[in-house]
Formats: sequence, C-alpha cells, structure tokens
Amino acid sequence: RVQTAQLTYAARNSNLDGFDIREGDYLALLNGKLFGTSPKEEEMLLKLADAAKESSAEFVTLFYGEDVTEEQAQKAEAIFAAACPNAELTLLPGGQPVYFYIISIE
Repeated sequence: RVQTAQLTYAARNSNLDGFDIREGDYLALLNGKLFGTSPKEEEMLLKLADAAKESSAEFVTLFYGEDVTEEQAQKAEAIFAAACPNAELTLLPGGQPVYFYIISIE
C-alpha cells in the first residue's frame, strides 16, 4: 500500500509514453512510471500531491536531495500539507543525487 514518487530532471530531449520531454524539464515518476513532465517544479509537485490526496494518504515522507535547500524542501512539504491536510508529513534530508525528491506515500 506504499507508493513511491520521485522528482528528477530530463538529461536530454525525448518522447516517452506520449510525453514530449525537453532537456531540463522536471520529471515526476509514480511507482516507477513517468507521471508527468513540466518546465516548472511546482507543477510536478502539485501533481504528485494530488496523487497522494487521491490515494487518501495517511503518511507522506519527503526525502530531499543534495541540490535542494531546506527552504525549497519546506515549500514542497507545504504543497503536500495543503493537498493532504490529515496526513502526517515528515521532511528529511536524503542527500541523494539526481532526484530532487523521493517521496513515500502511505
């Protein structure tokens, strides 16, 4: 019953599963599949937060990567808090490369 989401970036232009991806775009993945792409990070975080809301998430853990500041991570946490007001949220410095966020949705 745990879903895993990631937010990363496109290293090159491509087309995958009907998504037109441009180098530098943010890529949202949900359970190992491409879930969305956008040049705007916030748009992808909102989309992932909506997915957490739709699954009636009770626990959301956000691990933020090495290229994310604590202030940026707190903004991401606020997006999930607004979408899932009854969920218990945890924000942790994961320090992982490549992925801005790795998110556990339970």
